[in-house]
Amino acid sequence: MTDTLAELAPQQLWRHFAELCRIPRPSGREQAALDYVKSLAEQRNVGWRQDDYGNLVLFVDGGSGPTVAVQAHLDMVCEKDPEVEHDFNADPINVAVEGNRVTARGTTLGADNGIGAAAALALLTSDDIKRGPLELVFTVEEETGLHGAMAFDAALLQSKLLINLDSEDPDELTVGCAGGATVEVRPPLKWEAAPDGWVARRLVVSGLQGGHSGVDIDKDRANAVKVLVKTLSGLRSGLQVRLAGLEGGRAHNVIPREASAIVLVPEGSAASLSEVVENVGQTLRSDWGAKEPSIALALTEVPVPGQVLQPRSEDSLLGLISAIPHGVQDWSESFPGKVETSSNLAQVKVVVEEAIILASVRSLNAHKLFRTRTVISTAGLKMGAKARVVDSYPGWEPELDSELLKVAAEQYEAVNGKPAAIQVVHAGLECGVLVSKKPDMQAISFGPRLTGAHSPNEQVDVDTVESMWRLLVGLLEALAD
Repeated sequence: MTDTLAELAPQQLWRHFAELCRIPRPSGREQAALDYVKSLAEQRNVGWRQDDYGNLVLFVDGGSGPTVAVQAHLDMVCEKDPEVEHDFNADPINVAVEGNRVTARGTTLGADNGIGAAAALALLTSDDIKRGPLELVFTVEEETGLHGAMAFDAALLQSKLLINLDSEDPDELTVGCAGGATVEVRPPLKWEAAPDGWVARRLVVSGLQGGHSGVDIDKDRANAVKVLVKTLSGLRSGLQVRLAGLEGGRAHNVIPREASAIVLVPEGSAASLSEVVENVGQTLRSDWGAKEPSIALALTEVPVPGQVLQPRSEDSLLGLISAIPHGVQDWSESFPGKVETSSNLAQVKVVVEEAIILASVRSLNAHKLFRTRTVISTAGLKMGAKARVVDSYPGWEPELDSELLKVAAEQYEAVNGKPAAIQVVHAGLECGVLVSKKPDMQAISFGPRLTGAHSPNEQVDVDTVESMWRLLVGLLEALAD
């Protein structure tokens, strides 16, 4: 793995990324990655401090010029294809270099935000860069709700300039981001004994692309939970079907790629169920076409469970899931082509006495964020569910006249030979949280071309990593003048 990445430029950056790929770093389990960063700091005789939550700051001496904070998060989203055996708590990422792309075999790559972290570490270990003092900020638990940044001790930072390296479009300089919230809805469920003479089947929707619930929400990809519930509703209209279980989705910030349900039908209806499911599967493949070329609907035999949901609970649960919005809710008027407000129906799981439903809401507009949160909560409350916001984070308001943006735009054009698009991103960025803690801080975010984030299709374009690095170095040199 390291041998292939070692051939790429800039070598220091790719060397550190290769090491990070060797280190398991799911959200909440970043200790080994933190230890790696500390070991590099100690090798370079660089001081560091860690706050109570685990976020780490390295204090790197430099020449003249203002102190600049450079920030990235160490954790990664852990998603894999069903057939792939991979333990994200123990196994290294199986990296592949395919021409201009770096990807992983059957899992997320962790370029989000491993490339940004590796770039910050390359600043630490490179001796040929003209720059001022640096504060290298490595946060934890970003992918589960920006928890590290929310708990960050801002007193650790002296800098009033922040460069975040967690953007994914090399054509843009990011100056703002959406705020977000995760809404948890817990509807009560009632059960009864499974009817005699019925058989059980597991109905599975799989093969979807999924993706990042912010940056990919406008791509009109299928949501496995929504597809499953629509399929179940169709089955129940033509057959006697009882529901004994339902689950789908893995994380609040991932568009669900798979979902499954346990259904019961009379033994004499088993063949009809198989036929209907086959027909529905063909319809799904036809309807989704090129957007979801691998969409699949499968039925397998399973043991008959002891209980099924009471009919009223079935109706309420499926109705609630159908009512929770998914996808783009509003488009931005200030930034044409950008999503303003969205909702991602992220996870559903039926447990003993209730279902647990998570929806991730994002918006550039605080009022519309609250409005969409309320729509979801109200849908749950109508069926007697408990509803609460379990995570939230602030948006980042654009500061279009900042000096940092001016210098960054000049350096971008010098590196790329064209002006940068000054844009906002429909995703949560930690600089929004950090700026809320230090209102006098100017911030900018940029990064390489990264596609398929939060899915096994994640990949990063090599040439844009090099141009990102040149922009970072050029910006630091310009600020040091």
